[in-house]
Amino acid sequence: MDEENMTKSEEQHLSLQKALQQCELVQNMIDISISSLEGLRTKCATSNDLTQKEIRTLEGKLVKYFSRQLSCKRKVALQERNAELEGFPHLMHWFRIVNMRKEVTEQIAPGQLTLEALLEMTDEQVCETIKKYGANGEECARLNASLSCLRNVHKSVKRTGKLKASGSGEWMSCQWSSVLHSGDKERKRS
Repeated sequence: MDEENMTKSEEQHLSLQKALQQCELVQNMIDISISSLEGLRTKCATSNDLTQKEIRTLEGKLVKYFSRQLSCKRKVALQERNAELEGFPHLMHWFRIVNMRKEVTEQIAPGQLTLEALLEMTDEQVCETIKKYGANGEECARLNASLSCLRNVHKSVKRTGKLKASGSGEWMSCQWSSVLHSGDKERKRS
């Protein structure tokens, strides 16, 4: 079938399939990067300059990957999305990047909260929401800082139409990295 004879329904299906494929591909990159990030946080001295640089680099990549998933998803009309596409990006993976305690994330039922919903909230609403699940003030601060960075990167993508390829993008102007690392020491002790 050539493109001229494609029905609107077929075009929408193709758009959905392309978005799903892209989200799944990016999800593979997220999984690999999160695994590396958690390894650095738990097995390396986080006070080491090289370790800190690697952690920041991975965090930056992850912010970009999540932004890419959000962009792919938004290219598909709401009424055309299926449950699989709605599952992207994975909130629990974002919580792993932010270093949220497992006791907190286990309280959140699947589908009860989404990353997109958190992105639409004010800082106060985010704190109020996650404190219902047992998050503390430090976790709230880390989550808000990371959401702010994701918003900034995603706005930049929407404005320019592309992600910056270099390691020094919009995310570095955010101070989420130093806020996040304050939780690394706490996590190692527990």
